[in-house]
Amino acid sequence: MEREWEIDVSVSDIGSIFTLLGIAVTSAVIGAAEIAYTMLWVTSAYERNGKDFFLDLLYATSYTWTAQYVIVAGSVILVSAIIFLLTMSISLVYLNQISTKKRRPNLNPLFGLYFLGLSLLIVTLLSAIMLRYS
Repeated sequence: MEREWEIDVSVSDIGSIFTLLGIAVTSAVIGAAEIAYTMLWVTSAYERNGKDFFLDLLYATSYTWTAQYVIVAGSVILVSAIIFLLTMSISLVYLNQISTKKRRPNLNPLFGLYFLGLSLLIVTLLSAIMLRYS
């Protein structure tokens, strides 16, 4: 009778749950923001330069420096978005493994993917700043 108000909460690893949930949410937000940024970038380039700029990107044999930057930076930021969305998916799978108590997942590859996506994002944004102010 003395234990009637006692609650048995058996959480396998609360630190891993919060870490994986944080990685999943931030990866989803950053990945979606990168895709939206790229779409905004493409739309503003179209408004500024017209459709001839995009035709030059598709069919030119030699690119100007600006066109090369648009192709490389756009590709890198989209690869970073894909890495973030992959990180989110893996994080959700790991959360499911913790909730079913199969095993404690190894978080090192997940952190590696997350920081790879962040480093690609930082390189792209720094190159955009250098292009703008140089």
